[in-house]
Amino acid sequence: MKRKAKTFIRVLLSVFGLVFANGFYFVLWRQDKAMDKIRKGENLNLYECFSAYTMNMATWMFGWPFSPEAARECFLLHFPQKDTVTFRHFNLSSPKMDKALSYLEGEDVGTGVKISWNAVTDYSFSNPERRAAIAVNPCIIEKKESPSDEGRCYYSITSPMLYPQYSPTLFTLGKMKIKVHEGLLRHLQDRGWLSVYVARYDCMEAYPASSGKRVKEKSILSFHDSS
Repeated sequence: MKRKAKTFIRVLLSVFGLVFANGFYFVLWRQDKAMDKIRKGENLNLYECFSAYTMNMATWMFGWPFSPEAARECFLLHFPQKDTVTFRHFNLSSPKMDKALSYLEGEDVGTGVKISWNAVTDYSFSNPERRAAIAVNPCIIEKKESPSDEGRCYYSITSPMLYPQYSPTLFTLGKMKIKVHEGLLRHLQDRGWLSVYVARYDCMEAYPASSGKRVKEKSILSFHDSS
């Protein structure tokens, strides 16, 4: 039994190794040609769809250092989802989000701000926008009615988990740059290989009445499940 178990594990690891070796080859040498077919209105063949599917798998398996939230969102794309999925434990710091929250602080309930990031420059590992940009690009932050908690402002952040059709994304880690045509993944969504949903986060910010300044409790934003 032990020998059979070891053999099974070796075979399984070999299969995974071949799958991701092919995915690496596809990203470097075949994805541009596949994207050209989509621009011409052609469908990808089975091999190209399978290779693009492993690209999305690699995104959530190896994307944790860039953005754990985005990795979790990508993982769920492999399974059928509700129209809107609410996440919990989403903590991040983003200059653009901080600026939007400062603006919404003095606005009426129901006011929203749309934020988008540059998929080439903002996805760099050293960019302070990176974690939020990869997870919720683009998104809408809307000010919500505050419960009885005094000194707190409530917001919802919604972002469609729908890949762009043609815009390339560039992941930068030092001198290493990896280009990904997310249009290939959008093609899989359009054909039902990957699901589509809206990610929602409900967040709460504390503002002490004495100072009027935002309190950074653990992080700039503290997200939690609305339920």
